[in-house]
Amino acid sequence: MSTKQKNILLIICDQLSAQALTAWGSPHGSTPNIDKIIQNGVRFETAYTSCPLCQPARASLWTGLYPHQTGVLSNGRLHPVPEVPESVATVGSVFSKAGYKTVHFGKQHDAGSLRGFELFPIERKEIVDAVPSWPVNYDTQQDRNTRVQTVEFLSSYADPRPYLAVADLNNPHDICNWIGEFQGRKELISPDCDLPPLPGNLYRDEGQFEKLPLPVQYICCSHNRQAQIAEWDEARIRHYLCAYHHYISRVDAAIGKILAALKGRSDAEDTLIVFTSDHGDSMCGRWMATKHTSFYDETTKIPLAFSGPGINGHGRSISGLVSLIDLLPTLCDYAGIDLPSRINGCSLMPWIGDHKEKPPHTYVVCQWHTEWGFTIEPGRMIRTNRYKYTHYLEGNGEELYDLIDDPGELKNLVDHPGFQKVLKEHRAILKEHTEITNDPYFSLEWKADERWRCHKPGYRNHRGVAAPASGN
Repeated sequence: MSTKQKNILLIICDQLSAQALTAWGSPHGSTPNIDKIIQNGVRFETAYTSCPLCQPARASLWTGLYPHQTGVLSNGRLHPVPEVPESVATVGSVFSKAGYKTVHFGKQHDAGSLRGFELFPIERKEIVDAVPSWPVNYDTQQDRNTRVQTVEFLSSYADPRPYLAVADLNNPHDICNWIGEFQGRKELISPDCDLPPLPGNLYRDEGQFEKLPLPVQYICCSHNRQAQIAEWDEARIRHYLCAYHHYISRVDAAIGKILAALKGRSDAEDTLIVFTSDHGDSMCGRWMATKHTSFYDETTKIPLAFSGPGINGHGRSISGLVSLIDLLPTLCDYAGIDLPSRINGCSLMPWIGDHKEKPPHTYVVCQWHTEWGFTIEPGRMIRTNRYKYTHYLEGNGEELYDLIDDPGELKNLVDHPGFQKVLKEHRAILKEHTEITNDPYFSLEWKADERWRCHKPGYRNHRGVAAPASGN
């Protein structure tokens, strides 16, 4: 790669699970434009978010820090969200100081972590091709505006400075609105598509649900999206998945137009393309339709791909654990910019540019605190090469999954006599990590309203209100 600084186009989706894409093994859906980025570059098989919630994850993405370090632990409401301190370096501030034109189009939800970017108005544009089976709300409407703004920038930018442009797209987040639109309809929606099969991990084995940590058992009480699907049947689950893939196809089409605008530029070959998501969607695994509280792969495992000059790619897949907090140091390394002094992530450039076998992490960490503050359920996830360990403060709840033998995360091994050594090792990793990163996790407090837990365990047994309605 030449010493001349390259342009960078960063494309971000919201609520896009890696497992929903064909490159990560999905047999359903079509994403030709996302596939094009992956086929021309490299992808990381096991990339994880720092938190399965928009605002904390995005603050981590832009700073290379964990949520407990940025102070962004929730989406707000009853739980105040502080602005990321001025002393914290961000992608925008680092690159603008290095001489880049830094522009951001689309979703923000950043708690000040987009500092250093020129931000453009978030507007809604009418969607003329929407059909009743696929109701569109602000997510899809804003995505059209984001696509138009990004295309206009790429079509007209003539400044000699290199640029870092961000197309921050909402979809497939509109699946959350689809659940809302769906409620109250007696008839099944019959969209013009082949319904996906049911998830292989839709049901837990008998006796497994009661082994889950209490915050996971009662997600239906702490998040209204989960409560809304209590009376669904298998057919509605399949329609949900079909709707999810529909919103993915919409965002893929927007990405296609952005890539076409980039291709029309004379410096297209001098532009790094990065594709990722802030977090995933539960995709109805374990009868769940929320990203709230849990750490299962559907919500925590994200797509991450790089394509462009200096990328030793052609569809190469890289195994090994990486995190969303690695993005800032990777971009800095790629552009030849000094890394901020306070950062937790590490550059992935040695593994992107060369054929080194695995990235350097022996484990990655994901955090949870609260979404809106109606319930506060601090939790941590430790993902090692084979196992996933989760811990919640309430009741000292734990999960341990063997992701080779049980990729669907259905059999909690915490009480299994043959895995006590593994459990002890992962407990030690969590303790050590909290000490290394000054994470106050074990001294935090949790809050749950027992009045909401008035039904026997099981998401399909949910009765009554759920947060945030129950907190109003």
